[in-house]
Amino acid sequence: MSKKSPSFGELPARYKFFLNPYSDARFSRCPQCEEKTAQKKVPLMIHVDPHYPINLNYTCRYCPKCDILIAHKDEIEGHLRRLFSERAPEVVGNDYLVMGTTERAYWKEGFTKPPLPPEALANLHGFKEYLTFERIGGWLPNETAQELSSPKLEPSEPTLFVDNIDEALKLSEKMKEHLPIIVRPSSALVIRLRRQGINVDRYKPLEIHMVLYMGNEAGIACDITPKGGEANPVICSLTHLEIIGNDPLAQEMKAYQQERTKKLARYPGNAPIGITITPKAKR
Repeated sequence: MSKKSPSFGELPARYKFFLNPYSDARFSRCPQCEEKTAQKKVPLMIHVDPHYPINLNYTCRYCPKCDILIAHKDEIEGHLRRLFSERAPEVVGNDYLVMGTTERAYWKEGFTKPPLPPEALANLHGFKEYLTFERIGGWLPNETAQELSSPKLEPSEPTLFVDNIDEALKLSEKMKEHLPIIVRPSSALVIRLRRQGINVDRYKPLEIHMVLYMGNEAGIACDITPKGGEANPVICSLTHLEIIGNDPLAQEMKAYQQERTKKLARYPGNAPIGITITPKAKR
């Protein structure tokens, strides 16, 4: 059975996708044409409710004749369990959906400057179709399958996470009470903004106007749009900002930056970590 893909992503759709629910079948042959399948490693963009985008570099089975990409449900969920069990156990059991694929260069970029959701969608190839197959003496399209629904995760062993989410949420709330907060852009941030046509001075203070916690994978996001630049709002990670002052909140913010930067340097994952700069595209 096939389902036309929802309109995920702004790039051309790729592949017909089958999330294999059978742990005893690895599909060395295509369930549709029975030709031998190859292995194909692609970055899969997975959305875990409520707001956790994961870019997982995963080896699928692939039939070039039928253009079918096959991922194994038990393996995907194993990766997701290891990511979410320790610091965000409340996420384990949430719905998730494999949305499509990204370019490998974009996946690699995500290790150091992962995207906010709008940029992720701009770099996403959605699937042409979602397929399901049922084993009835052989592999047949399941014409009686229920409507496509999101599978769930099961609890498992703990794993490393970048943020202590409870502490990060508390810090986010404290920051909201102290807005606007005066900061300076880091040198790396200045360079990246200038490349995107946004001129800022390394030593000219900016104000944090809004704070939003984007989950463990993205961290604390700050709106630092310069005055007069509202047409192109700038959102960046707190780790890209230089904190001015020595009051207690400033010290908490600096401690968060140091700890997150240290964790990012050794994070072992296939998922996006941190947050990137996302100026709004001009219309």
